[in-house]
Parts: sequence; C-alpha cells; structure tokens
Amino acid sequence: MDALIPIVTFMSMFGVIGYVTRIISDNRVRREMVSNQVSEAIIQKLFLENRAEDFNSNLKWGIVSVALGIALAIIQVTELTSEEPLTFGLGFLAAGFGLLAYYGLKRNG
Repeated sequence: MDALIPIVTFMSMFGVIGYVTRIISDNRVRREMVSNQVSEAIIQKLFLENRAEDFNSNLKWGIVSVALGIALAIIQVTELTSEEPLTFGLGFLAAGFGLLAYYGLKRNG
C-alpha cells in the first residue's frame, strides 16, 4: 500500500498540470474570439456544450467511484488480502455495476 502513494501522487501531478493547461488554453481561445468579434452563438456552441458533456462524464465516473469505494469497504470488512483473486473480482464487479447503473440512468432519463 505504501508503494502506491508515490505513484498516485505522480499521476495526480500530471492530471493537475493537464487540467490547468486546459483552463489556460480555453481562456486564451475565448479572449481571441471576443477580440475578433465572433458571434455569441458560436462561442456558446463551443464552450457551453462541452460543459454539458463534462457533466455526463462526471456523473459516470462518480457512480463508478462510489461503487469502487463500496467494494473497497467490503474488502476491508471481510479482511481480504491483495493476493486473493476475490479482491480483484470485487473491484471489477463494482466498476461494472457502476457503469451499468450509469447506462440505466442515461437510458431511462
């Protein structure tokens, strides 16, 4: 478990750097569009539609994360070790149920 901390920290740093880079580049593009007097409809289409897609993506990964959290809690309570195949099975099963729950929500909603 202690070996995962540097790996997760390292990967998180890249995620944060990527996110900040995206925010900066989006703001530069918006500034250029405003200075070139691009129509309001085009600006809304480019930036507001992406936010709606981000909400769906966030919902999906939020459901998967909650399902994986529940699986990790079950693993902790049942005192399974990382050497047992059931540990990995529970993780994959929870992720699959999370994706199926998202599919069900999107299909019915």
